Amino acid sequence: MHDVVAHSLAVVVAQADGARYLRSTDPDAVDDALQTISTTAREALSDVRVLLAQLRHSQTDAPQPTLVDLDRLFEQLRLSGLTITQEVSATPIHLGTSGQLAVFRIVQESLTNALRHADTSREVLVRFSWTPHGLDLTISSALKPQSGRTGEVKLTGAAAQFSLGHGISGMRERALLVGGQLTATEEVGRFVLHAWLPAQADTAPIGIVPLKAVAR
Repeated sequence: MHDVVAHSLAVVVAQADGARYLRSTDPDAVDDALQTISTTAREALSDVRVLLAQLRHSQTDAPQPTLVDLDRLFEQLRLSGLTITQEVSATPIHLGTSGQLAVFRIVQESLTNALRHADTSREVLVRFSWTPHGLDLTISSALKPQSGRTGEVKLTGAAAQFSLGHGISGMRERALLVGGQLTATEEVGRFVLHAWLPAQADTAPIGIVPLKAVAR
């Protein structure tokens, strides 16, 4: 529920705020924002209905997002104001269905956090470093500067901006459930999340395609 609702509401809020500021100068951009809000809300409603059905009937066979859905996620968040750079090294391998879901949700939650808490004027870097045994995933975003009492600009701690709620703990749990691990730290004014997701036994080819590096 947190993965679906928190991400979708963050996108809706960002689009609504942007439309409000652009209303008098760029009406076409307002129309695009309203379209994104409508699409995001409908998708969230559909996802919540699936989740409620699973809870009600203990169903586990509903379709879940995989790596092929990441491009659409990136595009949605770019439209909401994030500048996202992908970097891919080596050849992607099959992670299995649960591993792919873990990757998608970790990326989704990290980018949602960046949209809400990071300095969105600076890029978010998403790096996929593939090995023969799994995936090293790194997501780095710039911490938002804040003014101190004396007028100087200082960076707030990563914990204060990103560790509220269940986001970080939920991502860590997802990594652990597939045999991986996840850490989150502040490094030179950036919030850096690093996850290791190992290859798994259920590695039948289910539509995984190599991710392409996209500059913006």
